[in-house]
Amino acid sequence: MIAVFSLIICLTGCWDRTEINDNAFVVTSGMDKAGNEKYRYTVQVPLPSSMGGAGSSGGGGGTSGEGPVLIAQGTGKNIRESMEDVQLRLSRKLYFAHRRVLVIGEDLAKEGISKSLRAVVIQPESRLSTLLLISKGDSIQVLKAQPRMEQYSGEALREMAKAMANKTVKDTLLDLDRPGKDPVIPFVNVTGLIKEDKKGKELEIEKFAVFKGDKLSFITNIKETQGILWLLEKMKKKSFTFSVSKNNEMTIKILENQVKPQYTGNGANPSFKLKVRVTGILIENEANLRIEDPKTYQLVKRKMEQEIKQNIQSVIKHAHSKGADIVGLGWELYKKRHQKWQKQWKNDWEQTLPHVNVFIDVDADIQRITNSGEWKKE
Repeated sequence: MIAVFSLIICLTGCWDRTEINDNAFVVTSGMDKAGNEKYRYTVQVPLPSSMGGAGSSGGGGGTSGEGPVLIAQGTGKNIRESMEDVQLRLSRKLYFAHRRVLVIGEDLAKEGISKSLRAVVIQPESRLSTLLLISKGDSIQVLKAQPRMEQYSGEALREMAKAMANKTVKDTLLDLDRPGKDPVIPFVNVTGLIKEDKKGKELEIEKFAVFKGDKLSFITNIKETQGILWLLEKMKKKSFTFSVSKNNEMTIKILENQVKPQYTGNGANPSFKLKVRVTGILIENEANLRIEDPKTYQLVKRKMEQEIKQNIQSVIKHAHSKGADIVGLGWELYKKRHQKWQKQWKNDWEQTLPHVNVFIDVDADIQRITNSGEWKKE
């Protein structure tokens, strides 16, 4: 009997429970700089009663015309204080376990992202698998966007970020912690479905933010963006278009994308060889070339390899000129030539980078053809 009564003490019920209706489930959050020594924190919380579904009067409606999500913002002397400022104006407790996307504003990224990410890590509810983005301007403009194909911007950001590079908070923290490795993070901005629409409410992720340490260094152009995707091995299932003759292009759907850096130099400045392996399917043959012909195939293959090489070279050259090591060449030295790294390169790696020789060896292969053309005439 004593044992039975002792067990009753363990069955006291959910005395510290939190009802689901008492939580505000944050799906997207944003961090921005708000003047001198001030920070701004923004949360996006779906409103189930306004999102539609079975038994409702329809989706897309809103509360006081605000749509199916609540966007709240607070300011403070640090990220934690600005989060508490948001909480003061909400009747429900902010709950971050379901946050999918974190957006950091451009100005805050230029100042440094380490403190912001640290504020995420110390929250027990936060997930390191949260997708990370850098926004053009303030992050609230991205959170307030209204993409037509999703009910709220957070879901569109999640899908687009996964398709672009799938960069998470964990990936970025690891890059920041590794000697000789600098982060690259997808860059998002608000646009229209038509490019010329300056006041659009759609979202676009077509560039990368390149960092030197934890500070934003530069934003890539389209050519450099493709170079980063090759280096990150994120071109799989994406399409790649290259020119084979004047005003004639071919498009390949990439099946495989592998990059292997190899240390090759022993001089004062190290040198590397990047072996890039690419395979794909021909899906557009604008030049109308019949690549079953061995000579034509070699021509197309060479053109494809040259274009890939140029894309990679352009972003590496730009990054190295800024002292940013996006490939992780220093990290390779740290792992495989550790003693030499510690003695010779560790303290001045940023100054050494512009003088590092990187030879890029691209091996491309078109495995299948879905659009055959004519035999190429000699």
